[in-house]
Amino acid sequence: MLKRLWVGLCLFALCQCIWADDNGTDPFGLDAATNALNSAQQTYTAAQANTALDPNADDGDSNTQDNSPNTTPAIPATPPPSNPWVPADDNENLANANAFRSVSQDAFPLSPTQINELRNMLDQTQRAQEAAAYKAPPAPTSTSLAIDLAPGAVPPVIRLSKGFVSSLVFIDSTGAPWAIEGYDLGDPTSFNISWDKKGNTLMVQARQDYSYGNLGVKLKGLNTPVMLTLVPGQRVVDYRVDLRVPGQGPDAAIAIGDDLPASADNQLLNVLNGMAPLNGKRLTTENDFAQVWLVGDKLYLRSVYAMLSPAWQAKMSSADGMNAYKLSQTPLVLLLRHGQIVSVKIEGLS
Repeated sequence: MLKRLWVGLCLFALCQCIWADDNGTDPFGLDAATNALNSAQQTYTAAQANTALDPNADDGDSNTQDNSPNTTPAIPATPPPSNPWVPADDNENLANANAFRSVSQDAFPLSPTQINELRNMLDQTQRAQEAAAYKAPPAPTSTSLAIDLAPGAVPPVIRLSKGFVSSLVFIDSTGAPWAIEGYDLGDPTSFNISWDKKGNTLMVQARQDYSYGNLGVKLKGLNTPVMLTLVPGQRVVDYRVDLRVPGQGPDAAIAIGDDLPASADNQLLNVLNGMAPLNGKRLTTENDFAQVWLVGDKLYLRSVYAMLSPAWQAKMSSADGMNAYKLSQTPLVLLLRHGQIVSVKIEGLS
C-alpha cells in the first residue's frame, strides 16, 4: 500500500510540474516539482506512521483478504546447535580425558606391542653383531707341545678365539715348572696377556679374530727365548697348553732311571696327551692305575703315579702330574701310589 501511495504521489507531482510549465509560471517546473515532492514526502511519512501504529493492517499487496482473527505468527523452529549441551561435570571429565590422551601420546608415543617389537629387533641386531662367524662355540682342548729350540725349527702354534682365555704353562723335560723372566708381544692391540710376574704360566686372550701375531717368552736361566705363533679365530681353542722345554730348569725334579732327551720322541708326547702311539697295540692291565701300549719291542706307559721299576728309557711329565714312560717289555711294573708301592701286571705280551 505504501509503495503504491509513493508512486502515485510522484506521478501527481510530475503532472503539476508539466502544468506549471505550460502556463508559463515556472519555465522549468522546478518550484512546482519541489513543492509536489515535499507534499508527497509528508503524505508518505504519515502513512508510515499509521502503519506502525497498526502492524496488522493490510498493506494491500496480497490479493486475498484474511478474515481470520488476528493471531501471533508462529516462530520458526531454531535448528539444534551443532554441539549439544553437556552438563558441567561431563564437560570437565571430557576435558580431563582429552588432556590425559594428549599427554600420554606425547610421553609414550609407542604402544607396548611396538616397544616389544623394537626390543626384539635390537636383540637380534646385537646378537648378529656380537656373534662369531660360526654358530657353535669353539671346541676346548688341552695338550702338550714339545719346544724345539734348534735353528730352523717351526715355532708351535697356539689356537685362540675371541672371548676365550688360553693358559700357557712352561715346564722342563722332567715336568717341573720353568719360571718366566719376561715376554714380548708382537701386536699388543690384538692380544691381552696376564702374568703374575713370578710364575711359569701366561694367560693369553685374543681381542679380535683373524689378527695374527707372535709371542716371545724369556725363561729363567735359558738364553734362547721360546717363540710362539698366536692364531685367533679358531674352531678349536687351546684352553691349556703345556709347553715342554728341552733340558732341566732351575726347579727340575730328580730323575730316576735313564732320562734320555725326550723332546724328539713324538710317540711319547702323544701318550702323555692321552693318545695312542702310532701303530701301537693297547695292552690290558689288572687295574686301572696305568695305560700301556706296545709299539714294536717297546712299551709306552701312561700313569699319574711315578714308576719305580723297571728303569725307563725316556719320560715325559705334564704340569698336572701326568707321566708317560718308554721302557723295554716287562710283564710287571711297580708304581708309587700315595706313598705305597703298587704293582701293575701287564697282559697280552707274547
